[in-house]
Amino acid sequence: MNIRKLLIFILLLSTFIRANEGPVSAKAVVSNKNILSGNVVSLHIRATGQQAVFPIVKNIDGVKVLSSDERITNMHVYNNGKLKTECTIFTLTFAPQKDMTIPSYEVEIEGRIYKTKPIKLKMKDTTTSNQNKSDIFSLKLKSNQKRVSVGEAFLVTVRLSLQDSFIISKKLQYHRPKFEGFFVEQIGKGKSYDDKDGHLITEIKYILTPHSEGNYVLGPAYAKIGLQDRSKKLMANVDKSRKMFQRASNTLELEVLPKTTQSDLVGVFTLESNIDTQKVVAGKPVKLHIKIKGSGDLTRFDFPDYMIEGVTVYSDEAKVNIREVDDKIYSSYSKEFVFISEEDFTIPEQTFHMYNPKDGTLKKLKVDNTYVKVNPSDAVTVKVKISKPFTPATSIKNEAMKLKEKLETIPSYWWILLLSFTVGGLFFYLLRYLPKQKQRSYKESEALKILLPHISKDPDVEKMVLKLYARKNGDRSVKINKKLLKVLVERFS
Repeated sequence: MNIRKLLIFILLLSTFIRANEGPVSAKAVVSNKNILSGNVVSLHIRATGQQAVFPIVKNIDGVKVLSSDERITNMHVYNNGKLKTECTIFTLTFAPQKDMTIPSYEVEIEGRIYKTKPIKLKMKDTTTSNQNKSDIFSLKLKSNQKRVSVGEAFLVTVRLSLQDSFIISKKLQYHRPKFEGFFVEQIGKGKSYDDKDGHLITEIKYILTPHSEGNYVLGPAYAKIGLQDRSKKLMANVDKSRKMFQRASNTLELEVLPKTTQSDLVGVFTLESNIDTQKVVAGKPVKLHIKIKGSGDLTRFDFPDYMIEGVTVYSDEAKVNIREVDDKIYSSYSKEFVFISEEDFTIPEQTFHMYNPKDGTLKKLKVDNTYVKVNPSDAVTVKVKISKPFTPATSIKNEAMKLKEKLETIPSYWWILLLSFTVGGLFFYLLRYLPKQKQRSYKESEALKILLPHISKDPDVEKMVLKLYARKNGDRSVKINKKLLKVLVERFS
């Protein structure tokens, strides 16, 4: 009977607690409904109840989400005499550029779906006095193009502005714009200068190259920094003069057009090629240098390898430089090929198509075919002629016999002293023929690959390459100085 009463009491108590926990709900609130362009807004979605599942949000009414933070805070609080469990889980930051409406979001709480209410945001007039506050620290995004073609490089600049009357009290946290759909390369680390209006300006420039057509929205850039007013630096309560500023740049709309025809390059370029010789001795290297330069992006261009039957071909890594001059992009590409053959050969023609996005024309860049005459040559060998065979054991025996004859004519008291010096001399003489410590060796094929691009830098390198090449072709009579090979390889590896 007592157990029955206890169970009834527990049932009534749990029913009472659930009744006083209050209704399960989802609610959305923002940090500020009246904002200036560039100000960062925080959206908090709060759920009352347990086991809340929030939606995945990448943009809010077309505005990209800058950051998101999921934090689960369980706490029991009384609200109007009722016990509630409140969970603040989802915080989103974004930077509106105009009047907008935050839509309703669905949140699943305890297995049921609850909806938040839409929120309207109003942009303040930038001509008001509040503009001075936003001018303390600001970001701006600009581009030198509004419409480009696929593969056409253009320039985007992020401009950070800070009033000189403020000093930095906490390091800048900078997040570059999101450039989805583009190849991106930052130019240097940025440059800073003072403008005439009393601001410190920092510019960070990016080279963008679209890899697919479509309409894109670039940005925004986002930054957070702690600032302190210089005029209030000496105040007693310094902490009150320090503030955190969060700013976001504007966004840019860009149209990427398809190329009207397929091409290897996009831009305006010239091609230069030169060969060091067209007559060579068999086994000697022939070098071909390729250079492409002009307006556009060459960072993803790759010159194809040469495949010539009976010819060994090597190439170094391509050297690519890209730079910006007066908001225009220039780049250069250079690569060197080395050909080694025992017979005449022809370097085949290479042709590339260049698309000019300014006028839509297609032009050819060509490396002409080149005939190379190869003259025969004796095998590269190093032979040492020895008139008489030298055997260490025979030499030592002869020396010992001569020593014995001399010792018979020397007085006995000198014999022991002379023998001591003789034995010591023979000991050091024999040390010359003991096995020496084995030095680290390199595979000849690996050494040839390392040294070949550097044959013009050192005569020793060129001689070593010719010997390695001769051995590669089966001439085992060529001897390699392993010590010199090790020095040369470590020098250029």
